[in-house]
Amino acid sequence: MTADLHTHTTASDGTLTPTELVTAAHQCGLGLLAVTDHDTTAGVAEAQAAALGYGMQFLAGVELSAEGAPGKCHLLGLGIDPHHAPLVTTLATLSENRRQRNLKIIARLNALGVAITLEEVIALAPRGANIGRPHIAAVLLAKGVVTDLREAFTRYLADDAAAYVEKATLSPAEAIALVHEAGGLCFLAHPGLLKLAAHETHESRVRALAALGLDGIEAYYSSYSPADEARFLRLAEKYQLLVTGGSDFHGDNKPDVPLGIVRDGKPLARTLLPGPLLARAVG
Repeated sequence: MTADLHTHTTASDGTLTPTELVTAAHQCGLGLLAVTDHDTTAGVAEAQAAALGYGMQFLAGVELSAEGAPGKCHLLGLGIDPHHAPLVTTLATLSENRRQRNLKIIARLNALGVAITLEEVIALAPRGANIGRPHIAAVLLAKGVVTDLREAFTRYLADDAAAYVEKATLSPAEAIALVHEAGGLCFLAHPGLLKLAAHETHESRVRALAALGLDGIEAYYSSYSPADEARFLRLAEKYQLLVTGGSDFHGDNKPDVPLGIVRDGKPLARTLLPGPLLARAVG
């Protein structure tokens, strides 16, 4: 059995619906899939039903943005209860914060002479999507303001770009605690992509998060080199952390990241995943 435990659907910034994603995963031969949309579990129920229909195993997940000591990061909650009341409430608050942020980004774009409205963004986005920067980028592309999505981010939407607005997030400690309260395990997503301060190393960041209760790290990831993978496996062993792995699939929003390609150009072998994580899989 093979697995991909980091994927996104139209519930956040992916381009496949939850059912379409699961169908594609089944066609890829995956036996275990996690849906980890940004700050929402809106696609989990549909994806789980589709996975069980194909006889696949499924992990309910979420990818939470976190900022504060020890620094900005993304955290994966895997094996969560998506109906856990505090989780549902917190995600609703984050969704409202995201809506306010979208309005501020659009206001900055307007001030820069870019004519765009929130209504245009909603109209172009998939139905039910948790609207964010990729959907704004799609409108910029459709209106000819930019020539591709990469330019939309580079010129306007990326961190420190002209229309960037900081995202309201949980602290790492809050995010880890929330995942635990919802019955899941919390993993540091794609540590190789962390933006570290001058005084930091990957090890110091992992050590600080481990002290907050982090369960593991995403030691297998679609863009890692063998050296990257070896480094994060060593850190996991040193700090007694579990490991997970995923492609970070987004569909057409990240066309260079195929579904199921996690390690050495292949899906992740289920045997590389820890028992406490597999025990939370449904199906």
